[in-house]
Amino acid sequence: MEAIERARKQSDKKLDQIRKSLNGLVPETEIVVTCGSYARREASDNSDIDYFVITEQCPSKQGGFDPTDFPWIKPLAERISSIVPNDPAEGGAFKQIESLNEMILNIGGEKDNNPKITRRILFLLEGEYLTNKDGLSRARRMILERYISDKMTDHQLALFLLNDIIRYYRTIAVDYEFKTSEGEQPKPWGIRNIKLIFSRKLLYASGLFSVALTADRTWDGKIGLLEGLFEMPVIDRMEAICGKSKVEDVLKSYNHFLEQLEKPSVRDRLKAIGKDERSNSLFRELKNEGHHFTRELLKLFESTFDSTHPIHKAVIF
Repeated sequence: MEAIERARKQSDKKLDQIRKSLNGLVPETEIVVTCGSYARREASDNSDIDYFVITEQCPSKQGGFDPTDFPWIKPLAERISSIVPNDPAEGGAFKQIESLNEMILNIGGEKDNNPKITRRILFLLEGEYLTNKDGLSRARRMILERYISDKMTDHQLALFLLNDIIRYYRTIAVDYEFKTSEGEQPKPWGIRNIKLIFSRKLLYASGLFSVALTADRTWDGKIGLLEGLFEMPVIDRMEAICGKSKVEDVLKSYNHFLEQLEKPSVRDRLKAIGKDERSNSLFRELKNEGHHFTRELLKLFESTFDSTHPIHKAVIF
């Protein structure tokens, strides 16, 4: 599938350039992680790059960090921008510093706001290192151990993790309405709608399918399985779980989505489409393909996990 392969090559090339550029700049103990299209190996020349820092330093009592402790943050941003000039949105979940301790201890607490949920779940499901690969793997293991108690019985699914993945997916679906309709600067409606039905949904499915495999495994087996799956890009993960041939129909639709979004003219047109323009021919064509994509994902879910599998009950009740 040509668009998928082009995106993979583009992503790997830029990630390699960024890693080389950051070598020696960031302290060895700090983790710079990227999420989004580059982490999923789905980027084009038009893609922005989402990234944030995970540190073991503790924030102040007010919840922030002293900028003087991170003098390399500005040159970090400059070096990344010199390779991928499309920065993440200012004031959003990215280009931030996150405490590893809070990522582990704050799950579900009153401080667990949308940016923190976003960083934590995206880190688990699609996070890719820009610096400190071993540190990233260790941090992912620590978060998984928080979600999956060693007191769980073998037959149990990793329900705590599953519920947070579901929570994140439903949160971005709800936030979509707010971000495209309200606020001082509403986000583009059309392109976000199409991304929600394709890339956001495939990421969610990859998390759902992965957690389903934790049934009937030992505690260490559950965590080891998820460590291995979450190290893979999303498409590779789905192929590993379901088999390459079985994922083919899903990926045909996804290839079409990536093929369209790599065209600057298509992205610009989608960004200009508002919610009162649902009959727009470009939007309608991609939306219809998105509905087909969803049906193929559902068929894949049902063929991979039969009706007696505990994942069916878990996602309903």
